Amino acid sequence: MILALIAACYLIGSIPVAWIVAKLVTGQDLRQMGSGNVGVMNVGISVARWAGVLVFLAEISKAVLAIYLARSLVGGDMAIGLAVLATFAGTRWPIWLRGAGGRGNTIAATSLLIISWPAAVAVGVLWLLIRLLTGSSFIATRVNLVAGPVIIGLLTRSWWYLLLGVAFSLLFMTTHERKTDDHLIIKKRWSGLRRFLTMPRRK
Repeated sequence: MILALIAACYLIGSIPVAWIVAKLVTGQDLRQMGSGNVGVMNVGISVARWAGVLVFLAEISKAVLAIYLARSLVGGDMAIGLAVLATFAGTRWPIWLRGAGGRGNTIAATSLLIISWPAAVAVGVLWLLIRLLTGSSFIATRVNLVAGPVIIGLLTRSWWYLLLGVAFSLLFMTTHERKTDDHLIIKKRWSGLRRFLTMPRRK
């Protein structure tokens, strides 16, 4: 049953909603637009804000469905952790796009919020504090990738969720680069995230 769960969650995660939406709206390959990331932020930046919201909701649904299946079919921290990781892997390496997927930020954040909202809040507060102190979302994210698994492990008191946090951090580290940071791309076209959300894009 656990293998079937992993396979099902991988397929759920591998549905390239961001790529499909971008293709339907613009006729272009999202991998050739903006940061090249097949994810929520790149759709919002390169296609349209409403399209980004649509993809955001779809990615949230993937995480919710994966955890629901894990709890219903198997149960336990191990099953939930493996289901989330399989969904994340599907998003990162979708079979339909020959492995060229998104980063899985939304799935990771949603999963953590469902598994332990205190841990999600703690990680979010840490990111915000570092962002305010350094003025850099890149540095704040790097600090979170190091400290996040420890926070998750302490607040969930689960070795499986600690390992899940470590796996997330290691995988995020492989693609977290300044040149592909969507926040930096936002700053090139708008003065900040608030203006990105409220004002037209600068040409």
